Amino acid sequence: MSDRPENQHAAHASHERMSMPENHLDTVVSTNSIDTTKRASMMTKIISVVLLPLFLISGFTIAYTTAQSAPKPHDMALTIAGPAATTKSIAAKIEDRSGSAFDVTRTTSASEARKAVEQRDAVGAVIIDDDQVTTVTASAAGRIAVAPIQEVGQQVAKELGTTVKVVDVAPVTDEDTSGTALFYFILLCTVGGYLSLTVISQILPRARTRTMLATAAGAGVLAPIIGFAMISIFVGDFGATFGDIAAVIGIGMLYTFTVGLIATLYTRVLGQAAIFAVLITLMFLNFPSTGGSAPESMLPGFWQVIHNGWVGSGAFEATRSIVYFHGEQAGRWIGQLSIWTGSALLLTVLAGVAHSRKRAKLEAEEAANPGSTALSSDVAVVGGAM
Repeated sequence: MSDRPENQHAAHASHERMSMPENHLDTVVSTNSIDTTKRASMMTKIISVVLLPLFLISGFTIAYTTAQSAPKPHDMALTIAGPAATTKSIAAKIEDRSGSAFDVTRTTSASEARKAVEQRDAVGAVIIDDDQVTTVTASAAGRIAVAPIQEVGQQVAKELGTTVKVVDVAPVTDEDTSGTALFYFILLCTVGGYLSLTVISQILPRARTRTMLATAAGAGVLAPIIGFAMISIFVGDFGATFGDIAAVIGIGMLYTFTVGLIATLYTRVLGQAAIFAVLITLMFLNFPSTGGSAPESMLPGFWQVIHNGWVGSGAFEATRSIVYFHGEQAGRWIGQLSIWTGSALLLTVLAGVAHSRKRAKLEAEEAANPGSTALSSDVAVVGGAM
C-alpha cells in the first residue's frame, strides 16, 4: 500500500528540518542570513570537523621538531681571554673543530670576558690563566647552552695541561632548576590574552572593536597577575626584588595586551578564519622561538631570525634579563615587544574604522532594501563597529 499524501508531506517536512543548510565557514549566522535551499555536502562537514585539529597538530609538530628536536650551538657567542698568542691559537682550533657552532671573540682581559657574559653579550667565556682555565657560564640564559661552553673549557684545559674551574655568573634558583618558569609565565599570558578575546567573541559575536580592545586591556591587567601568582606558588619569587617582580608583571601586561590586539586584528580582518592566523603567529612561530625551552644560541638559523624579531621572545628575554641579569639588555627586548604593540594597535584601529564604515554602508543599503537576505548576511560578517 502506498503512503498517504499527508504522510509523504510530513516526511518531506521532517527531512527539511533535519537537513543542514550550506553556509560559508567564515560567515556569522544571523536572522535571514541562511540560504535554506542549499545543503551542506558531506565533504564540507568533514573539512569543518577535521581541518582545525589537523592544522593544529601539524603546525605544532613541524614547528617544534624543526626548532628543538636536535639543539646544538649555532654561532654561539664565546669569549676567550688570555695571552694574545694563546687565545689566537685556541680560537683557531675551536673554529676548525666546530665550524660555525661558535662565534669566538678574543680579549686579553679576564674581567672583560666575565663582564661579556654578565651583560649577555656572550653566552659563555673561557679565561686562560697561567695555571688554570676558568669557564664562565650563565645557566639562567639557558641550561642546555651550558654544556657546550663547559666542553670547550675542558678541551682547552686538556690541551694546556691544566685544570678547569666553572663559574656560573647567573645561576637559576633551586626552585626552578630547569630555568623555564618564566617561559611558562609567558605561555599563560598568551593563553589569557587570546582566550579572553575568544570568549567575548562568543558572547558578543557582533561586539564593537572598542569592546574587544577593552577586553584585551582587561586581560592584560589580570592574566599576568594571576599567572605570576600561580607560578610563584611552586617556584617562589626567583629571589628577585619587589621592583623586579613588578617590572616582570608589567612586561607581562604589555605582552598580554599585545596578544589581545593581534587576536582582535585577525578577527576583524579574517573573520572566523582568524584562528589559523592566530595559531601561526602566537603558537607555531611564537613558542619555539622565545628562547625559553631552547636558548637562541641553540636554535637553527631560521628560528634565530624569528627569535630576534618576534613578539614572544621580546617579552620572555626582557623578563629573563630583569630577573637574572640585573636588567642587562632588557631595553632592547622591551623595544622589540613595543614595536609589536604599537603596530598591532594601529592596524587594529584602522581595521575597526574600515569595518565601521562598511557596516554603516551595508545597513543603509539594507534599509533601502529591507527584504534582502544577502545584505543581512554581509552585515553579520562585518561584525560590530568601532
